[in-house]
Amino acid sequence: MTAISNLRCEYRENPLGIDVLQPRLSWQLATDRQGARQTAYHILAATSPDKLTSDAADVWNSGKVESDQSVQVTYAGEALSSRQRVFWKVTVWDETGASSESDLAWFEMGLLNPGDWQAEWISANLVGSPHAAVPVPYFRKEFATQGAIKSARLYVTSLGVFECSINGQLVGDDVLSPGWTDFCKRIRYSVYDVTNHLQSGENALGAMVGDGWAVGHVGMGARQAYSQKPCLLAQLEITLADGSKQIIVSNSSWKHQFGPIVESDIMHGESYDARLEMPGWDKTGFDDSTWLPVAVQPDNGAQRVAANGPTVKRIE
Repeated sequence: MTAISNLRCEYRENPLGIDVLQPRLSWQLATDRQGARQTAYHILAATSPDKLTSDAADVWNSGKVESDQSVQVTYAGEALSSRQRVFWKVTVWDETGASSESDLAWFEMGLLNPGDWQAEWISANLVGSPHAAVPVPYFRKEFATQGAIKSARLYVTSLGVFECSINGQLVGDDVLSPGWTDFCKRIRYSVYDVTNHLQSGENALGAMVGDGWAVGHVGMGARQAYSQKPCLLAQLEITLADGSKQIIVSNSSWKHQFGPIVESDIMHGESYDARLEMPGWDKTGFDDSTWLPVAVQPDNGAQRVAANGPTVKRIE
C-alpha cells in the first residue's frame, strides 16, 4: 500500500505567515513495494476542511494531473489574500492505478500589503554611538480584550533582535530573529499564533530588542551599520468570538525601560546585571510608573517580507 506523508508548503509543515503568492507544495510517497512510483496527482484547496471535495473546493481544484512531480508543485488557484488560511490535500495514483489520499495540511498567509500594517516603529530615547553601546530596551503595553477570544496572531519584527512575551509567557521558540538582511532594503517579520497566550480581560505584551546585526558590530570597527538604536514593530491582531477584530499596535502609548541586559552584541556578547532585574515586567499589574514614553521612529522604507525557512533555536 502507498501512503502520502510529509506534506509541505514552501518547504515547511503547515507554515504560518507566508507571503509567496504562488506557494509551492510538496509531498512524499511511503511504500514498502519496490518500483513504486507516482503517475498522477490531484490537489484540492479550500477555505475550510469540510470543503475539500471536488465539488466544493473553493480555492483550487487542480483536477487529475498526469505527472510524477511531487516536489515544488506551484499553486495555481484563486488569488490569495492577507491572513488567509488555506487547507489542502492531495490524492496520488501509483503505477498500478491505485489511488491514495493524504491527510489534511494548511498554510496561512502573512501581511501582504503595506497598508495591512497599522503599527509604528518605536524605540527608546537613549542613543549609543559607533563605539559605545546602550542597555537593551524593554517595551511593554497593557490592554484589555473586548470579548471572548477566537484566535490571535502577533506580527513582529525589529531593527535589532527581538524576544516577545505575553502575560509572562515567551512567544515562539526561535532566537536572534529577524536575522540579518540589508535592513535598509528588506526586513523580515515573524508571525506567531498567540491565541493561548491571551486571557479574558487584562493582558500585557512585552518585548526586548537587542542590538543584533542592525545596531551592533557586524565587522571590524564601528557599530550602527543600519540603525542608530534598536527599534520594534509589533502588531497583535485578535479575532473575537463574534467575528470582530481588536488590534494592538506599537505606537506612542507604549512605555520602555532599561533592565538587567546592559550590553548585547552579536560579536561582543552580553553583559547581565542581575541587580537590575524587573520581576513581572511583562505581566499585568506591574508598576511601570517609573517607565518612560517611547519614541516613535519614521519608517525607513525597507520592504517587509515574511520570514522563510527554519529559524535559529536553542538546542541545549
